[in-house]
Amino acid sequence: MRSFNMLRQLGLALSFFVASSQAQAQDANNTSSNATAGSVFVTPEQNLAFALNVPSESTTDLYFSLMMTTSTSWGAIGLGSHMAGALMFVVYPSQSGNSLTISPRIATGHTEPVYTPEIDIEMMPGTGRDNSTNMFTFNGRCTNCRSWSGGSGKIDVTSKIQSMMYATGEDRPYLASDARDGPLKMHYNYGTFTMDMVHATGPAGVPLIENSVNSTLVGTAQRLSTEGKKDMVAMAHGVIMILVFVGLFPFGTFVLRFGNWVRWHGINQAFGFLLTFIASIMGFVISKTYNRSKSFNTAHQVIGLFVFIFLFAQFTLGFMHHRQFKKTKEPTKLAPIHRWLGRLILSLGGLNGVLGFKLAESEEYIIVLTFLSLAILPTLVIILLVKKCLQKRWAKQKQETGYDMEPWRRPDVQQITYNVPAITPMTTQRQMPPGQNASIPGMNSYMPYQPHSIRTNDLGPQQHAREYV
Repeated sequence: MRSFNMLRQLGLALSFFVASSQAQAQDANNTSSNATAGSVFVTPEQNLAFALNVPSESTTDLYFSLMMTTSTSWGAIGLGSHMAGALMFVVYPSQSGNSLTISPRIATGHTEPVYTPEIDIEMMPGTGRDNSTNMFTFNGRCTNCRSWSGGSGKIDVTSKIQSMMYATGEDRPYLASDARDGPLKMHYNYGTFTMDMVHATGPAGVPLIENSVNSTLVGTAQRLSTEGKKDMVAMAHGVIMILVFVGLFPFGTFVLRFGNWVRWHGINQAFGFLLTFIASIMGFVISKTYNRSKSFNTAHQVIGLFVFIFLFAQFTLGFMHHRQFKKTKEPTKLAPIHRWLGRLILSLGGLNGVLGFKLAESEEYIIVLTFLSLAILPTLVIILLVKKCLQKRWAKQKQETGYDMEPWRRPDVQQITYNVPAITPMTTQRQMPPGQNASIPGMNSYMPYQPHSIRTNDLGPQQHAREYV
């Protein structure tokens, strides 16, 4: 009995030892996994962090973790030394805003990378949003990311200086989508770094990043770093188009209606047409940069093409109308067409501005466009209406009082004759008035000034009809 109890205690001790050894081994494996997944990179702006694990027992898989601040619109890590042909992990907030959407993409140049569904990425536990730190985290496993088609091909898992890239969007969340091909704006910050792939090699597992992007660089080294980059061509395109359709073209119509300054109207509209031509070329260049506009089938692009054609026709009609008017001094049949086509162009231009800001994922600038339109266009219209009311009032006062401020403009006074009777000299000597010196002839003997018998009131040619278009 005593021997049985001793054996029983020995068995329990042996079981406890085995269990403890297994637990220690498991903890050791976990620690080892976390330790080997120590290649960590953090951007200089502290808004994006990336950690990579290369499983030693697999020839195809990669485990990674991406961490991004909630204020950043999107972030990306590229596997490769050049943008063209690189495989990129692009992340942005999901539609719910509680997680991240990952989009594997391959870039073809300095343009928006294209979503590549052939790359298989599995979401791992730990993905989500941490409201206490305002951080997004995406943990993933990629089964075919060591090599890919359509790009540079592969990464070298034995290299200690594997070239990689990063990019982040503006610190203004504008994109929240579950779609893998969500539209991106040009990166605001970007750069390159190198990663020690040997240091990242070890047992399979998702590498850990501290719950903050303030983690130190581990097995990585910063190379190029550029901050504050914007799409200046797109900005110039938008600014010029707003200047033309909200400023120059309405002002050109205003100077014609207000003062009948035909020459300045033509110069202003020609300058606006030239600026529109330049901005349209910029628009074609921009369209090749982003996936959403490469096919030239969006409403903004289609309407913009029609507006450009209408502008060319409008410029031609205006030139022909003015040339014919100078010959005949009479309104032409082209004037109504020119006038209504101009109104159509201004309306389509304003609408296309709204569509353009939507296409550029910059809808906040629609408020700016609306404010400028409501501030400038109604002001010009009010000035013209006030002038018209004053002209009617002056015309009414003229009819009531009979006073003509410009009588020489009346056609009935352009040819007025004055008949002056001839005065003959005195032949009979009259008696001199008292006190008159006899040696001095009387005043009535002098011949007064004889005007021409016919006098023409010539104050210039009569005004012709005004050239309104």
